[in-house]
Amino acid sequence: MSADLVDVLARARAEARVLEAGPWYAKVTSVGEAYRIQSQLAARSGNAVQGWKVTALSIEQQRGYLTDRPVAGALLSPFVHTAPTVLSAAQFVMPLLECEVAFLLGTDLPPRQQTYTRSEIEAAVEAVVPAMEIADGRWPANAPDLLKLADSMGNGAFIAGTPVRDWRRLDLDNLAVTLTHDDSVVERGSSARILVNPLLAVVALANAQPLPAGGLKRGQIVTTGTCTAPIPPKSGVYVGEFGALGTLRLDVVP
Repeated sequence: MSADLVDVLARARAEARVLEAGPWYAKVTSVGEAYRIQSQLAARSGNAVQGWKVTALSIEQQRGYLTDRPVAGALLSPFVHTAPTVLSAAQFVMPLLECEVAFLLGTDLPPRQQTYTRSEIEAAVEAVVPAMEIADGRWPANAPDLLKLADSMGNGAFIAGTPVRDWRRLDLDNLAVTLTHDDSVVERGSSARILVNPLLAVVALANAQPLPAGGLKRGQIVTTGTCTAPIPPKSGVYVGEFGALGTLRLDVVP
């Protein structure tokens, strides 16, 4: 079953196509099964896990995944880009553009019985990265959350800005974020939307393992959720401004 679903998801992503969820509703019934599908997607030729997108940081969200901990979707290499970059809207199904704060890991964070502390996660972070995600999915909006988790947690594309390595000088509790489109402001937000400080999302994920495909590794990015209200992207130039964290640019073409 899982091999069939892996093929279906890979084709749907390549073809920018929405799937009929009904036949699969009862096929992915746990986080473990969703992660097995993610692992098989990551193992396909040309794919490598370059990072993770965290979700289900609240108890209410976790209920949708039938779990009591955060979950994550793998960011696969063909869909990870370095800003500035140009992406075509035609490669997405139902895209939403988000501004996010991400963390570059400088060391592995393997699963363990002892809880990771905030200070340990701070020591493991090599840099903080301004980022955008185009959230997208191959399932209809009303599909079960576990199906969406199997589908890389609805990732369409991830765009990373320039890593800031002296990140401890940043006030991640109050990082103002502005998104412009063709020089006009379209959204304003704050890093405080993510657990007050987005680093805490990395702590939560490190303590919510195991993850697919070997888990949290040195050189991977963990992106922590949107600081701005998601918007459907349209053609033009988007710039995310993250104050002292920097800016990044995404050009969207038809």
